Amino acid sequence: MPFKALLLICSLGLLLVGCSKKSAADVPVLGALPEFGLIDQDQKAFTRETMEGEIWVSAFVFTHCRSTCPRLTAHMKGLQARLSDVPAANFVSVSVDPRNDTPEVIKAYMVKNELDERNWRFVTGEEEAIRRVVIDGFRVGMGDEESSAQGAEDIMHSNSFVLVDQKAQVRGYYRANNDGIADLERDLRAISTPATPVR
Repeated sequence: MPFKALLLICSLGLLLVGCSKKSAADVPVLGALPEFGLIDQDQKAFTRETMEGEIWVSAFVFTHCRSTCPRLTAHMKGLQARLSDVPAANFVSVSVDPRNDTPEVIKAYMVKNELDERNWRFVTGEEEAIRRVVIDGFRVGMGDEESSAQGAEDIMHSNSFVLVDQKAQVRGYYRANNDGIADLERDLRAISTPATPVR
């Protein structure tokens, strides 16, 4: 390929990358999380106030899931590694099976799967509190109490990630595939970058 043609292709590629970059203003606010009270793998309180001042990637899983949860957790692990240069980035897995996912169970799950707990919390709590924050707060689906009580192998839950900003506001929903993960990373980086003051 002639050098000039190669240079043109590279220039077009850079132009496309530049056009795809977002600012925080380009990432809409979709709602705000309510007050809630849960506990994490170390039995420490996890509340709305815990989330304030940080950016959170949220997923909804349960420890004995054998269908989509391992994939969601693997994507989250990859994101955690790629976003290590963003100090405000944090990760939270919310159990949709709180009757079985006690703090001891989720702690063992994190250790077994070598999940880095420095900025990753796995939370559980009273079933009603979980349902309220998942359905009314994050506004994603969750199976009914009967399926959870029976210890179903596949409790219905969202397979999307939710991005939450420093004000505990929902900023986006993302599919657990390559395109969705790329969009999530781009939007997270956008809302983590302070706005440049207008002069």
